[in-house]
Order: sequence, then C-alpha cells, then structure tokens
Amino acid sequence: MATVHERFPLAPEALWQALPNGVTAVKGKNPFYDAAAGYVTFSTSMGLFSYGQTVTVKVERTSEGSGLAIQTSLKFGFVDWGEGKRIARKFIAAVGAAVGHTPAV
Repeated sequence: MATVHERFPLAPEALWQALPNGVTAVKGKNPFYDAAAGYVTFSTSMGLFSYGQTVTVKVERTSEGSGLAIQTSLKFGFVDWGEGKRIARKFIAAVGAAVGHTPAV
C-alpha cells in the first residue's frame, strides 16, 4: 500500500476536471467518480510484473489551493515493490500537465 500527496496552486474544481487525464495515463479501468465526496476510484490491470492495484484519489482543499491524496493497494499480494508510488507519480504528472502545472515529481 502506498499513499502519495501532491499540492497544486489552483482551485479544487479545476483539479477535479483533470482527473480523467490521470486515469487515462495509468490505464485505469472502471473509474467511479463521486463528485460530492471529491474522489475517484479505479483499478489497474494485471500484467506480467503486477497483480494490479486498486487506486483511490481524493481532491482536497488546502491553504495553497488544492491537493491530491492518492492511495494504492494491491489486488493480490503483500509487497508492491514500489509500483503504487510509480502509479501515483504518473497520475500526478498527467493531472499536472492537464492543468498547466508541473509538480515536483
């Protein structure tokens, strides 16, 4: 399990609109968007080197603007060997590119 946080100097609503870019970048499957609670959850596929991950991304209001809290967990297994953080960083980079902000990834 991995949890990664990233802050953005813009309104949470703008960040929310860019979440589909992140889901596409990490090849997320079956995304479920809950606008009222401010989160999206999806899964990644099983592959040669991965059992897949379940990912939950929450948009949060911060004093600087907004932030993402990304939590990943293995669908099967105990150790993800850094895969969760790699997925989170790729997600953050795609959202940052969509909103015109380059986060310190």
